Amino acid sequence: MKIRTKIQSYSSLFLSVMLILLSIIVLIAFLWISVERERDLLDDQASLIEENILTKDLISGDSDLMEPYIPDDGMVRIFDTDGRLVKTFTDEEDLKGLAVKAINENGYDFTKTDGEYVLTYRYTYPDEGKKLGMIEVTQPQDTLLENLSTLALVLGGSSLFVILLSILAGKWLANLILKPISIMSGTMKDIEKSGEFKRIPLSDQSKDELQVMGVAFNRMIERLERNYNQQQQFLSDASHELKTPITVIESYSSLLKRWGMKDEAIQEEAVEAIHHEAVRMKKLTEHLLQSASRTESSADVEGEIELISFCEGIAQTFRRTGNREIKIESEFKEIHAMAISSKLEQVIVILLDNAMKYSESSIQLMIKRQADEIHIGVKDHGAGISPEHLPHVFERFYRVDSSRARKTGGNGLGLSIARTLVESFDGKLEIQSEVGKGTLVTLILSHQILI
Repeated sequence: MKIRTKIQSYSSLFLSVMLILLSIIVLIAFLWISVERERDLLDDQASLIEENILTKDLISGDSDLMEPYIPDDGMVRIFDTDGRLVKTFTDEEDLKGLAVKAINENGYDFTKTDGEYVLTYRYTYPDEGKKLGMIEVTQPQDTLLENLSTLALVLGGSSLFVILLSILAGKWLANLILKPISIMSGTMKDIEKSGEFKRIPLSDQSKDELQVMGVAFNRMIERLERNYNQQQQFLSDASHELKTPITVIESYSSLLKRWGMKDEAIQEEAVEAIHHEAVRMKKLTEHLLQSASRTESSADVEGEIELISFCEGIAQTFRRTGNREIKIESEFKEIHAMAISSKLEQVIVILLDNAMKYSESSIQLMIKRQADEIHIGVKDHGAGISPEHLPHVFERFYRVDSSRARKTGGNGLGLSIARTLVESFDGKLEIQSEVGKGTLVTLILSHQILI
């Protein structure tokens, strides 16, 4: 069964049950109130007869004296103390056949005689504490039953009308509720058939759960499309990056195979080239694997680090291997902070490695403390980056100068990996650069200062 049919059926069924129950309650309440009112009237009538039965000699006198005390189309009967019928006052022959009940207590009877329902009230009357007899007042209830039938027809007709309206309203409501779902389902089918990423058109007027679901669906599609594009770009860039070293290795290995074993110069050149390209492939593969697994959870735990000595140790390594001057600049002798040492070291290594690749002069490693933030900046004095390239330097495989990057061994993954690592411990990475004056990359650690 479709959801639209379920909504229509269940809503109509629920409303029908509610209307039937409401109608039954109204009918019962009307009948109860009407009968109580009739009882009160009969009670008042019997009390009035009891007040005048002896003083006006209603029993032995003329029957016309009882006429004002008889209900319309009703009957009054008087019984003695032994329960024997003394006198009957009525103009309705049908009521005279009503069975006589020897009941010596006040009470009501709702009975049927000759096809008509009547309400009978029996009232015992005493005289100076002694029981003298019983007064029975009977009133037909045809009007009450007619009113009850009329009310039942009105309620039934109204309920039927409301149920028909509810069916139409249920259909409209189902279409209104399921419209976004139908659009979403159709969009999914289109995506499956065409392979294109499509989004659901949304109205800004609605703020309900279906709107939220549609927004979430569009965000999911955007994320899938972005991931798909990144995957395609990743495969394209990776194959492009690997193609060159593989081609070089294949060419030099062919050269060695043909003539290199006899020529030491060719052999040395080929081995050097193959080794260089193999190292480049290794670095590229490591960066690719690291970039691909950037979303994996890490078991590293934060610990206390003294940043000045920590950065000095990393800089000393680069001084020895790169034969380059790296200056540590800080107005503090010690700064203690909570950080994941392995990730922080990897970020600083990437920044220093980039600075050494794209500059020839000294490098500054600046450590500052501003309010509740720590700024670790790596500044070089190289060629710099033009403004149009700055927004893209953190993207994978993006290189400002492809030819120069190949000479330095760059692959465009370093800053992308660095930013991912920084974001993993809630930091920020900012870059400032000016053509001809150099580049400054700043790592910002927030709320991690201990001393």
